[in-house]
Amino acid sequence: MKPGIYNDLPADQYHADQAYSFSAIKQAMRSPAHLKAWLTAPPEQTPAMRLGTLTHLAVLQPDLFGSTTAVAPIVDRRTKEGKSIWEQFQVQNTGKEIITNDEREQLTAMRDSVRIHPAASALLGEGTAEVSVFNQCVETGLPLKARMDWVRENAIVDLKTTEDASPAGFAKSVSNYRYDLQAAHYRRMLKLQGRGDLPFYLIAVEKEAPFAVAVYRLDEGDLTLADMQMQQQLRAIASCCEFNSWPAYSREVETLTLPKWHNQKAA
Repeated sequence: MKPGIYNDLPADQYHADQAYSFSAIKQAMRSPAHLKAWLTAPPEQTPAMRLGTLTHLAVLQPDLFGSTTAVAPIVDRRTKEGKSIWEQFQVQNTGKEIITNDEREQLTAMRDSVRIHPAASALLGEGTAEVSVFNQCVETGLPLKARMDWVRENAIVDLKTTEDASPAGFAKSVSNYRYDLQAAHYRRMLKLQGRGDLPFYLIAVEKEAPFAVAVYRLDEGDLTLADMQMQQQLRAIASCCEFNSWPAYSREVETLTLPKWHNQKAA
């Protein structure tokens, strides 16, 4: 895709583009070999990924959620009547994502929790969902892409499902899943399109009752560090591409030091 901001780009067209996304760059942080494997054979969708996708639709694109999903009827498919009802349901909903009644109730509860949260609802009051951005890295020349949950005139908003939306709990998720790198990547992509250093907000919604919601803005110091780490990874990827070399871990014998929590547990 040509560099630019695309508001109505279909998801499959975005994913088909060979530019480097945040997910790809995160793989490179593990090792170039892991990035190469991920690019060659992307992993299949996990239940957690599926729930995240459905939550995004329910919260950010409710009309699309309604038109692309269908709730499975509760029938006994071992019976003649049940088989008939199920077959008719499948024909009537070809191409739709089939969800259970329990999943619908869960998604509805999560959506409603986000809607009634003052800060979350304010952030989602104006803006555009699923914004695709394509650029070229100024230093390395690598093609880059990003697909953002919600873009306002003055901010980027990302919706996350989580087990724990508390400050301490969600900070661990940010660290583990490197949402700071994601934020740095998104900000950079829009900055290259002349949008400046926009603030990045995370809306965290828990997946179980009471489906608690919290909204966070990442620290500017952490984002600056993440941006430096992101650029370092882009240089590494560019080098791998140039020499067609995708190494994994060190080829030398290394001394392994156990983490601090191991000794604390043993004590």
